[in-house]
Amino acid sequence: MTSPSYQKTARIIASILFVILAIWILRGFIVAMAWAFLIAIATWPFYRWIRTKLPRKIPIWVSSLFFTLLVGVLLFAPLVYGVFKAGQEAIVLGQYIAHAQKEGAPAPDWFQRIPFIGNWLTLRWNANLATPEAASKTLAHIDTAFLFRWGKTIGVQVIHRMEVLAFTLLTLFFLYRDGSILGTKFLAFIRKILGAPGERYAQHLVSVIRGTVNGLVLVSLGEGILLGIAYAVVGLPDPVTLGGITGILAMIPFAAPPVFCTAALFLIAQGMIIQAVAIVIFGFSVLFIADHFIRPVLIGGAVDLPFYWVLLGTLGGLSSFGLLGLFAGPTIIATLLVAWKDFIEKP
Repeated sequence: MTSPSYQKTARIIASILFVILAIWILRGFIVAMAWAFLIAIATWPFYRWIRTKLPRKIPIWVSSLFFTLLVGVLLFAPLVYGVFKAGQEAIVLGQYIAHAQKEGAPAPDWFQRIPFIGNWLTLRWNANLATPEAASKTLAHIDTAFLFRWGKTIGVQVIHRMEVLAFTLLTLFFLYRDGSILGTKFLAFIRKILGAPGERYAQHLVSVIRGTVNGLVLVSLGEGILLGIAYAVVGLPDPVTLGGITGILAMIPFAAPPVFCTAALFLIAQGMIIQAVAIVIFGFSVLFIADHFIRPVLIGGAVDLPFYWVLLGTLGGLSSFGLLGLFAGPTIIATLLVAWKDFIEKP
């Protein structure tokens, strides 16, 4: 082996080792960094548009900080609202448990009107909760200490999510500030490693990431808003929270129908049959249009990704990488499809 080739091989091995070492050092921040890159790529066109509307004398770090704080508010607000609602529900649950253990808690009358399972549910409820003795026996393990441990677990998880979000926003600020330079250097690196096709793959990757975020987040947000309005129209309690839960679960295939179907059962139990049927028909119609027409176009439009592959990418990414996989799965599948088409179509 000649000296130049030996040095080249040594540089490649050293580079790989340093990359592995860097990943090991940053392993605790990889999730936050991945979220930051995802958000930066998805929101970059809007950020650049905001930047062009600001006076030129404003330093770039100011606009970067402003946009980072804006994203932070949009991310923190639902989290704070969720913690607040969870705290309220925990207080109500504690009061209900104390009341049931003291005086019993017979099944509500509307249980009888629930189709198919109403009588069975009423019998099981009364057998375990109708009298103080039965309620105390059933709820013996749900004491103050249990609620404290449950609240502590939830609190630890919230703090961890806050830490991830804080590092995400910190990384996001630097990405907004230096994004143009980083993008140019990244394309130059890809071009040097993979040539012109690599640059094309990178551009497709960016477009697919933006389409994935729009297809999952914006479409799910729209579904949550539409169904939240429907919940309010039919008279369901707390339609804002129900709409928010529906919108969040709508990002996961087949996860939203249990929400509005459960709401429909509640309406049936209240004797509101027409409203229950309407909310089910409206919910499935919204999901069908969003999942089969709008979302595949936004996610797979850059590479004509069919609904089947969008679905598999979303479910596979979710099972492999958690919530981050909702976006990573379709992105990887779409990018692979671009490379495959390029391989078979070009000589």
